[in-house]
Amino acid sequence: MMKNVLYGIASVVLIAVAFGVSGFLIKSKPEPKKDEAKHNIMYVKAETVKVVETEAAMLYRGKVTAFDNVALAAEVSGKIMQGDVRFKIGESFKKGDILINIYDEDVKAALKSGKSNFLQTLSKILPDLKVDYATEFEKWNQFFRKVDPEKPLPALPQMNSDKEKVFMASNNVLASYYSLEQQEIKLKRYTIRAPFNGIFKTVKKEIGSVSSPGGELATLIRSDKLEVVVPVFPNDLQWIKKGDKVKIIGNNGVEQYASISRISGFIENQSVNVYLSYNASAQNSFLEGEYVDAVYGNSIVSGFEIPREAIVDNNFVYELKDGKLRKVEIEIIRQLHDSYFISGIDGSKIIVTESLASVNPTVEYLARP
Repeated sequence: MMKNVLYGIASVVLIAVAFGVSGFLIKSKPEPKKDEAKHNIMYVKAETVKVVETEAAMLYRGKVTAFDNVALAAEVSGKIMQGDVRFKIGESFKKGDILINIYDEDVKAALKSGKSNFLQTLSKILPDLKVDYATEFEKWNQFFRKVDPEKPLPALPQMNSDKEKVFMASNNVLASYYSLEQQEIKLKRYTIRAPFNGIFKTVKKEIGSVSSPGGELATLIRSDKLEVVVPVFPNDLQWIKKGDKVKIIGNNGVEQYASISRISGFIENQSVNVYLSYNASAQNSFLEGEYVDAVYGNSIVSGFEIPREAIVDNNFVYELKDGKLRKVEIEIIRQLHDSYFISGIDGSKIIVTESLASVNPTVEYLARP
């Protein structure tokens, strides 16, 4: 009997101990991790808006080019002769200098012969003019005296009646005169003069070689009138207009002021060309082909500076508030070198200042410490 009682007590104690141990194990078991997908945290680069005033200058890179870049071509054929300057690359010249002569002695001789024949034609009609057109004789006699085979043709006398005009045409005076005039015009094409102050950029023919009509001889660039071509993003054109002043700075630190002479009306390589004109004859001026910095604008503007990559859909930024991001519309005041100056947001807001591939509404966003 006593033995059964002891077994009963031992059983109760063992059951109590088992419950105690199991309770302890349950309490000491680590809690399962929460589903992190339901509470992700992402840190972003953000900044509290601070409205300041600054000098909003825009910096661009441009190239100095010649205002005139002309391909020199021959209109007649013949041997190329030396002009007033050497026909070599880099040689400079002044406006009106003879760049080259094309051999023309045979053309000059033919013209002199033609003028002599013309004088003979006039000498034959002068007696008839004195009889039949006494009032017109003196002007034609004076014209006859002015015609010289060594000099340019004088102007043709004014004909006062159809009868006089028929007389001159029937005696081959008009046809001969206009033929000689055409030869004189052609003779001028054998001498090529410089259209401006410039430099030979390329030379494709040598002195002594033979030119052909339409064949390119050289390339000329104007040295006393240069301009700067500046590629500008299309969005930046709203702050640029014709006539604005721009400071240009060369690689050696030389500064000069230019003005916007024209703005291209089309996009090329995702940019619009803006052309700046300046005094190319000034001391220490820039050279054709040189790259320069163009600094546009020196006005004081008020706003908040933000990196370009932080702009979303052209005129929005992300505001960080209570762990969430929302789009806020802004106004771009001015583009700086690699940033934008914006307005339209309060000074207390926190704005994301980096580029975000996407925004997840289930993610909690925090400013990067």
